[in-house]
Amino acid sequence: MDRETVHYTSVKTRIKGYGRIAASLKNQPLFRGSIAGKKHPAEDLDDSKVPEWLKVYVIELDRKLDQLLGIQSIQDLSKDFPIDMEIIKISGNGITFLSDFALKSKSIMEIVLVLNQVPLRMAGAKGVVEAGKDKNTWTIEFRYIKEHDIESIIKFVFSEQRELIRTDKIR
Repeated sequence: MDRETVHYTSVKTRIKGYGRIAASLKNQPLFRGSIAGKKHPAEDLDDSKVPEWLKVYVIELDRKLDQLLGIQSIQDLSKDFPIDMEIIKISGNGITFLSDFALKSKSIMEIVLVLNQVPLRMAGAKGVVEAGKDKNTWTIEFRYIKEHDIESIIKFVFSEQRELIRTDKIR
C-alpha cells in the first residue's frame, strides 16, 4: 500500500527481525501475516452452555498451542528471510537496525518484525535500505506496508512508550 507522507513517533527498542533482499517494491510480499480483527474462537463459547471450567481449559490449551506454533513459525521464517536483524528504533515510517549481513544502500528489502514473542505478533513491510550512522547500522523507510501491519507497529510503539513512562515514574 502506498501511503501519503505521515510522520509517526518512534521509540528505541530491541526486537528481532528477519529480512531478505527483494527484487521489487511492487511484487507481492512473501510474508503474509495474520489478518487483524479476527474473532478469537473462545468468544464462541461465551454464548454456549459449555461449563466455565471447560472454557478455561480450552483457552489455556489454545494459548499453549499458539506458543508452540509461534516457535515453529519463527524457525520457518528464518529459512525464507535469512538476514538476521536487531531492530533498535521503530516507528510507523520505518526502522533502524543492526545486521552483520553485507547490505548495500538502495537495496530493496522485505522484512518481518517480531513485535511480541508470546503470543506471537509479527508485522511485515518492504522498503529501501540506507546506511546508518554507525558501522553495521542500517535504516529502512517503509514503502510498502499493509494496513494491519502498520496498525500493529503503531500499537507496539505506543505500548513501548507507555512502558517507558511507567519506568520513569518508578525511578
